[in-house]
Amino acid sequence: MLPFQTLAKTVEIEGIGLHSGTQTMVRLQPREKCGLVFVREDLPGKPRIPAGARHIGSTLHATRLELNGAQISTPEHLLAALWSLGVTHCEIEVSGPEIPILDGSAKIWCDAISQAGLKALPGARPEYSLREPVAIYASNGAVIGLPHNSLRITCDVEFGVPYLKPQVAVCEITPQSFREELAEARTFTLESWLEPLRAQGLIRGGSTDNALVLSGSAPSSPLRFENELARHKALDAIGDIALLFGANGGVLRAHIIAIRAGHEMHRLWMREVLDREALIENHK
Repeated sequence: MLPFQTLAKTVEIEGIGLHSGTQTMVRLQPREKCGLVFVREDLPGKPRIPAGARHIGSTLHATRLELNGAQISTPEHLLAALWSLGVTHCEIEVSGPEIPILDGSAKIWCDAISQAGLKALPGARPEYSLREPVAIYASNGAVIGLPHNSLRITCDVEFGVPYLKPQVAVCEITPQSFREELAEARTFTLESWLEPLRAQGLIRGGSTDNALVLSGSAPSSPLRFENELARHKALDAIGDIALLFGANGGVLRAHIIAIRAGHEMHRLWMREVLDREALIENHK
């Protein structure tokens, strides 16, 4: 059984939001009560937004959480790091509307959490399995969850870039495998998407320092992995699915297969899981 854990000390990281362009400070604070909770330090009353799938308000090129008029955008890389590394109790104080994009991956979050260290707390993380397969299909993609004895993720992507073949990433998620196989994979965009995204008021803080830009002839920087795009999609999926367990620190035993999927399809899959009450708690 895995223990509940919080941080051994406070973590502070500042950076720019990918879509808002806002400079934001994030403090990860140790917490005695179970759950991952965002606190908007910059708003009157310091409203709190628990990390939960029911609080997803938008999935337009990032996940956005909303509660009582307060919002937190782009939390998926941070949530993926916290959940995968086993942090179950954490207060996430944020001085703006969006979690910083940093280098476009979860590596800096993982490094900071590892440097701060973890503190075990009383109790054990609840473990959940799927009682049956759960699948949703949209356009030419799908998200499929199958019963499995560990958390395994498979992501398949294809973007029609001539120098990149279709990519697949497969990973059994543990703290070590997440750090070594997924955390460094960066967010990416096609060069042809840039102007449409800007026209929607997005990527105001985007640059080749925090995203991989795929032109018609070459990426903006060398790939960190041959299948970096698929690995990043797996990272995003882990960050979104963590919202199922943000309140209780739960562990998921399932094989998640994401085929040409994204944040909205992750949201639809989680809603299907919740509506069907498809999660069953494992008792040992």
